[in-house]
Amino acid sequence: MRHELSSFFTEEYYNLTYIKINTINGIHIYVITSNTISLCKMLHHINIRNFRNLEHFETDFNQGITALIGKNGSGKSSLIEAIYFLSIGRSFRATHDRDTINKKIIGTGDFTSIKANVSVNQNLNEIQIILDLNNSNRLKKNCSYNGATLPLSKLIGNLKSVCFSVNDMNIIYGSPSIRRKYINILNLQLDNQYVSELLVYSKIVESRNSLLKQIKNNFSSKVELEYWNNKMVESGTYLIISRYKTINQLSALAESIYPKLFNNYHNGDIRYLCNLDPLNEFIMQNDKDQIYNNFHSKLKQSELRDISLGKTTIGPHRDDLIINIDNNTAENFASRGQARLLVLGMKLAECELIKKLNNIEPIILLDDAFSELDLDNQEYLYKFIFDYNQCLITGLDFRVLENLNFSYNSLNLDQRELNING
Repeated sequence: MRHELSSFFTEEYYNLTYIKINTINGIHIYVITSNTISLCKMLHHINIRNFRNLEHFETDFNQGITALIGKNGSGKSSLIEAIYFLSIGRSFRATHDRDTINKKIIGTGDFTSIKANVSVNQNLNEIQIILDLNNSNRLKKNCSYNGATLPLSKLIGNLKSVCFSVNDMNIIYGSPSIRRKYINILNLQLDNQYVSELLVYSKIVESRNSLLKQIKNNFSSKVELEYWNNKMVESGTYLIISRYKTINQLSALAESIYPKLFNNYHNGDIRYLCNLDPLNEFIMQNDKDQIYNNFHSKLKQSELRDISLGKTTIGPHRDDLIINIDNNTAENFASRGQARLLVLGMKLAECELIKKLNNIEPIILLDDAFSELDLDNQEYLYKFIFDYNQCLITGLDFRVLENLNFSYNSLNLDQRELNING
């Protein structure tokens, strides 16, 4: 295979120096002077079957910005959703996986499939998720990597992405569970151990809740709680420390982005609200033993209340995020436009954090991110994503890109045609 090397230059990110070859078969290639992983990761091809309204869809992708165009209902948002599904193992729009299955195939024995080819450096890997409704109408989710079956927990992170959609406004205005979901999804892409610890913790809470109900109905003894308390504290302490570390780093990156989005008129900040330690006194000291002991003590104190309610009221499954604008809670004081910029800033900080910690650029997925943004913010967003290897966008205003003299690709979903450097 013949490689054309058009140019090269050096770049520095987070004290690491990369010698970048600008184009090798349309992919950024980096030679790194320290012992790290290359930043080259790219989605090359996707094959979708019966996902939403995409019954049989297949296309290639190119490096850089790709604008998804087409009539309403052509599947632009569905394509963004399918790529995100491969990355995280779930939809950013649907509450249940079955809601993403094309309704025409229900009861026919057909299935839903998303399959993609992703490169890391020059290695091409295949990722696939199949959703299958069997005869009893029970959904099976099968995941594979290069043809080998994997549990979903092992598949997550092989295609790193950051997605912004209109639903993300719920991070500001929605319930704490939505913000916990946000924290979890971010950590799943940053920390391989977090996936397993979260699964273990969730099962422990479920088992403890079941025991609490049995104790309430005099079918079990309160003494049995000690076993689950110890298990819960052990796993939960890891989640607490990981969440605090991640949100602290995310907030620091976002604080450098917000002045540009708000044109220095407003300040935004993000803080992790630990259910056990609202002031983050123990977490800030990075004292694992203190966090562990505090967690265990509060679990013991809440036992009578937990038994009465039949559920566990203490722990990281009750955590939250505090998102502020000008030192006031955004949920109560931010306008809709300000809330959109706050969330957008969080998403851009996500991109930087994934790149910083994993040394791999995420694929950026923007579903109608530019609506309600003024021209200055549109320009800032374009300049930000232009520095990343790959970005897919719906709702693109071509005039802004052309004014900036930026190259881009366009994928017409009506014609199934990819145009390079539109």
